[in-house]
This record gives sequence, C-alpha cells and structure tokens, in this order.
Amino acid sequence: LAAGLAPPFLDDPTFKHPDQVKQGEVDWLMKHGGGEWKDLPSLPPEYEWVKDVSEKQENAWIAIKKKMPKATIDAIRRATTKLQDVLYSRNPAIIREHLRGAIEENKVGEGASNKALRQAEEYAEKLEEHLKEREAEREEEHAEARRELEDFDLDEAMATMRSGVGQTGFSHAHPVERTRRRLFVKVLLRRARAMEELGATEGAASELRRALRAEPDNPEAKRRLAALALASTSSSSPRSAAAGASPPTLAQVSGQVDVAALPSVAAIAGNVESSAPADLVSMAVRQPSSPSSGPREALGKGTATGEDDDEDAIGVDHSSTSQLVTAAAEYMKRGDYEGALQIYGYTLGRCKVWDSPLTELRVLSNRSLCLQRLRGRLPELVSACNEALKRISQIRREGRGGDISGEMLLRMESACLSRRGNAYMQLRKTEEGNRDLADVREILARVGELEKQGQATATH
Repeated sequence: LAAGLAPPFLDDPTFKHPDQVKQGEVDWLMKHGGGEWKDLPSLPPEYEWVKDVSEKQENAWIAIKKKMPKATIDAIRRATTKLQDVLYSRNPAIIREHLRGAIEENKVGEGASNKALRQAEEYAEKLEEHLKEREAEREEEHAEARRELEDFDLDEAMATMRSGVGQTGFSHAHPVERTRRRLFVKVLLRRARAMEELGATEGAASELRRALRAEPDNPEAKRRLAALALASTSSSSPRSAAAGASPPTLAQVSGQVDVAALPSVAAIAGNVESSAPADLVSMAVRQPSSPSSGPREALGKGTATGEDDDEDAIGVDHSSTSQLVTAAAEYMKRGDYEGALQIYGYTLGRCKVWDSPLTELRVLSNRSLCLQRLRGRLPELVSACNEALKRISQIRREGRGGDISGEMLLRMESACLSRRGNAYMQLRKTEEGNRDLADVREILARVGELEKQGQATATH
C-alpha cells in the first residue's frame, strides 16, 4: 500500500511521554482543611479525596487524580496492542469486526481508549475508500483492454504489408514475427480443413484467403483454395443441376486437380521475399493420391502431416536459430532476462538439429544463467542445469565436441555446477550443494593445469 495508508500508532492512555507533559502540571485539584470525609465537596469522576500527609493538621484533605490498578493497566495495554496488530492486517472487514469487541471492552474500562477507537475507525474508512478507488481503476483497465481487443485487427497485424504510418514492434523479417505468422497460418489452415470436412466450403475459402494474406506464397493454402474453386465450379455446372446431383466432395474434385499446373517449389522460392521464412520454401508440393482417397490423402499426405507436425513444417533452419540466439543475447544485455529465457526455451523446443554442439551448449548454459538472475525459480534452475550437464556429458562421451575445446567444456560444466550448487544451498539441500561446489573446485583445478600446459607449449 501507499505510504499514506500505513496504520496509525494508537493512543495508549496508560503511558504519557515525558515530552508531552505540560510544564507546571500537577496531579492534584484542590486542598481542604478540617471536616470529615462526608462533608467534603464533590469532585470530577477522575479525582478523589485522600489524606494530605504533608499537612500537620489532622483533617487535611487533598483531591488527586485516581490511579488505575495494575490489573486494569495491563488489560488496557493488551487490548490496545491487539487492536494495533489488527490494523496491520489492512483489511477493513477484519478491523470493523474487531472494533465491535473493542468498544464493549472500553465500556467496562478495560479496553482501548476512545481516541484509539476513533483512530481505528478512521483507518478502516480510509482503507475502504482506497479499495473502491482500486476497484474503479481495475474496471477502467479491463474496459480499456476490452476496447483494445475489439479494435485489434489480427489479420492486419499478421499481414505481410501493414497499413498505417507508424508501425511499432518487431520488423517483418524478425524471427519472432515470422514465428507468429507461422502459428497464425497454421491455425487458419486447420480451421479451413475442419470447415471443408463439414461441407462449409465458403468458410474454408475465407480462412484460406486470410492465410494467403499473412503468407502470400504459402503453397498449401494456394493448392487447397484452387481445389475449392474447382469444386465450386463443378457443383454449379448445368449438367449437375439438371441431374439434381449433390455437389462433388473435395475428395472427388481433388483427383481432377492438375498438380503440374500449380506453381512448383522452385517458382515459389523465386517469388519469396528475402524476409520470408526459409521453411516455407522447403515445403514440397506432392502428387495427390487416387480419387477414392479422403480429403487429406487427396491433397497430399506430406502436407497434411506437415500441418499437424511442427518438425515437418519447420524443418532445419540454422539461420533462423542463429537469429533467435542473437536476439536472446540482446535481451540479456538489456537486463531483460525473462524475455531472453522465453526465446531460449522456444529455441530449445524448436531446433532438433543444431549447427554445432557449441551453439546448443551456449543456449542451455545461458538459459540457466537467466533463471539464476531472475531469482525465486530455484527448481527450474536446477532442472536447467541438470539438462545442460547431461548434454555436456553426452558430448564428452561421444567425442562430438567439434569446435569446443576441452578447456571450454570444463568451464561450461563448472558454471552449471556452480549455479546448481548455489540453488541447492538456497533450497537447504546442503549435501547436494557441497558436492557440486567440491566438483567445481576440482574442475577449476583441472582448467588451471590445462592453462599451464598451453602456456608451456606456446613457450616451446
């Protein structure tokens, strides 16, 4: 909460700070000489008559302030402390619930003072006003989000060429934008496939046109749109109408599609802009199967499989992977470890074949570094370090280090072990942590020996 909403320090009638005592203030009201106690004048409720021992006269009286018994003082202090603790909950409902009991204690003289009760009441009102303001702000934020969602045009955002003057975000060729378009087109193709099987050819054609707007050279969308157009032409022929026959299905029409007339992969590749994803060019146009096959087989088993399988659709694109790794490194330089972690995670899930073991190990190691910098994600950090260490062991065992020197492999291993050891220590797994840190010391000693050997070789 804001500083202005900090709980007040409640008044304690049993304690008065010395700085608050007025100069010259006395605890007695008046004196009376002679007479019996029953003949003394009346006093305010907080005063009482007692014998004045400072006077020599036997019947000398003095009116002093009443002193509370220790039991009453302790009861008031306990009630005040309890009310103060309730204020720290910053929950107006709980505060008001406790106030009802505190008021009853005050009536019998063993509860918080009237001033303390007023302070608690005012604080509860302030909290309620703050909660109402926050609720109004949240409603406004939700309304603004709904308006943005209603005004947002997904097709325009995913289009190859966007309209408007000032376009923000990543460039068209950025790996993040390419991935967004790929996923968007994949969803549209699946929706079009479902509409085809339901017989809603108009809806399917609309979805395919949306896909072509995002990826104008997508061969799958072009091929299926051509098949739908041919099916529509055949269904509207006079002979079919006279015979009263039902429109041919897409499976029947697809057997009539002249695949040779469709653009080849080479022609498509020639028309693809330099910023288009390389995996779209690598998609092959396959010959349709027999007319009796179903819709998926008629339009090419390879394409149907590619639509449902990310590996077939994406393939191996080392340039795209390099761009993702470079983008993640830029995020780390800016201190945006959450963004870098997302890109590294996506890269690990996307890339099945790496251009070199060094690139893979750097991605695994940097992912663990991001988790360490983010803090509070210790189980994920341990899991990431385990994966990196397992891969290092595999590369060392298989002897496929390639461009990775033995010294570099040891340094990567020590870094992952150090991060995992620190994570274990924070998780109170001291035995595992000490074991990892001991391994780090041993590895660093080996690295030192390798450096000395390298220096001696360079000298000779």
